[in-house]
Amino acid sequence: MTQAQDIEAEDSAAPPQSSIISGRFSENSGLVFRSNAAAAAAVDASSSAAEDPKISTSLDLNEHDDEKDDNSDPITLPESTHTLLFTEPIKSKPFMFSVIIAAMSTLCLILALLNNLPQPGEGFKDIIPANVTPAVKAAQYCSIFIALLMEEEIPTALYLLRRIPKTYFKSKLPGLNYEKFVCSCLFRILSGYLFLVNVLLILVRATEVLEIFYDVLALQFLQQLDDIAFTLARMSVLSRSMKEATIRKYFQLEFKKSKLGKSRTTSLFLKAVYFLNLCAMVAGMCFVTIKQVDGVYQCQEITARLPDNVWERGLVMWPDGRIEEMILNYPYFNGVYRQEGSHDGRPVYVEMKKLDGTPFDTELLEGLVVKVPAKFQYCKSIRAWIFTHDYLRKSKHDDSDCPWLLRSEETDVFDIEEVEGQWQVWAGVISNAEVSISCNECDDDTDCNLNGVCQDDGSCECFEDIDGVTFFGPRCEVRLRDECRTIIGGKLSLCCVIGVCLLNMGLTQGPSHVLRSSFPETYNETYEIIEVPWGSETKSLQQYNRPQYMYTGGVPGLNESDLIALTYSGNRWFGSYNIGGQILFEEGMDDLRNGIVTNYHAFWDRSYSLSKLFLYCNCYLLPSS
Repeated sequence: MTQAQDIEAEDSAAPPQSSIISGRFSENSGLVFRSNAAAAAAVDASSSAAEDPKISTSLDLNEHDDEKDDNSDPITLPESTHTLLFTEPIKSKPFMFSVIIAAMSTLCLILALLNNLPQPGEGFKDIIPANVTPAVKAAQYCSIFIALLMEEEIPTALYLLRRIPKTYFKSKLPGLNYEKFVCSCLFRILSGYLFLVNVLLILVRATEVLEIFYDVLALQFLQQLDDIAFTLARMSVLSRSMKEATIRKYFQLEFKKSKLGKSRTTSLFLKAVYFLNLCAMVAGMCFVTIKQVDGVYQCQEITARLPDNVWERGLVMWPDGRIEEMILNYPYFNGVYRQEGSHDGRPVYVEMKKLDGTPFDTELLEGLVVKVPAKFQYCKSIRAWIFTHDYLRKSKHDDSDCPWLLRSEETDVFDIEEVEGQWQVWAGVISNAEVSISCNECDDDTDCNLNGVCQDDGSCECFEDIDGVTFFGPRCEVRLRDECRTIIGGKLSLCCVIGVCLLNMGLTQGPSHVLRSSFPETYNETYEIIEVPWGSETKSLQQYNRPQYMYTGGVPGLNESDLIALTYSGNRWFGSYNIGGQILFEEGMDDLRNGIVTNYHAFWDRSYSLSKLFLYCNCYLLPSS
């Protein structure tokens, strides 16, 4: 007996329509199951079971097997305009209307996808938030399960393809094209995955709970346009031909279990698809969450410019218990800060060397001070980003868990660049001040101020000697013209300034030739940016993204072994006279040079202290532009 004859025999054996018990696979998809003989048999069996306990026991034992057979229930075609794509002639109005609905739904999903993807010049790092609150994280993962429950196009299409093979389709619908049926199912699958990809992009970009639910519901509406249009057509809201297309006999036909479409295999296949979709979306969300926790989507390196406030009695509490007062000029801590670790769910930015932006050395020669870096971090107890240092306190009794020196306004932002408003600064009393935080990472040459080339690692390689100009700084923002490489002194010569400072401060110690200098007299001393011996090489030095000037001559009587330098300290220049300082650049002095020059810090090296002859020089010798 042929398969068609088997089907006709099953149809003739079906009970009257009034005895049919129906149920829906999905309320919106219109994919309908109908149980006839099985339902009637269940009723008879239940009544017999009431009379015979043995039968009842047998039914209980076989309950699990009955559940497996649910997949053999007949189904009908989905009540959707996607179905009209293969039930209606290509040149008919219902077919064209269905094409328009399908195109409109797909276009809207594609537009949403393009909107959610990075725009030209952006990367995923630019569109994914630095981090989100626990409530948003919970909503993100809940929405994955909700989206998979809401998405019905993929399971509907796969179920139809598995349950209605070509031979069976031809026997039940001889006047229809099976290839159009397959194309309709494939379109459903495409629509379903467009929906899921959009959902995943919405979730990874979200920063608010309600934002997630609103956007997911909006996508679901776009995907259900075919169901809505079909319902309106059946209600005669649209044309008469559309009404007729929705009530054709095709939607009343029952497709029973086919020998070619095994129910158990179909069930396992659908479960596998659901499981794979769930794993893919959860894996994508976990990947983003882990990256957010690790601070990958936040700037890895920043430049901080602190206010010009001076705390004249800055309190330093050394690890050995000593307490010392030092003049704290906040710009001493200007410079590069790099992300290292996290605190209270936000990254910690640690101060780097002023020479080259690398970490301070943790081991130096005995007698040299190891520089402990300052930090920017978030403090949850006061809901603010703070600037702090392990050795600096506002008072001897400051034992709080957030010993801040600078703090932002109250905020919950995860990215320090997004902090708005003024900061509060401690300088003996609290006052307001501006703090500038900028990311050192570049995306193109424009981020390097067109004064350098943006490298693949996000750093700027600044131009050297371009039309007589060399550029410095993380963003190549500092310019040095060739004519400024050499400075010739005058009435405000370095030695005169040092001499005035020494006498006015009543200092009796210092180089005798400086103390004896005649202040009306001026010298044409010269300072140059020169290449100094540096191990087996030579290099020019810079501190705080400014070149360091070395004295090269012009003042009679100065010892050639002494070192006079002009050094930038964050917001002003200092002149320093170092007796015997030239020894730093001799061979074999790498460790000493590393401790003094490489790890230079204007605060911890006491640049404002006369005791080390690091003296304030009231001159601005290097133009910043």
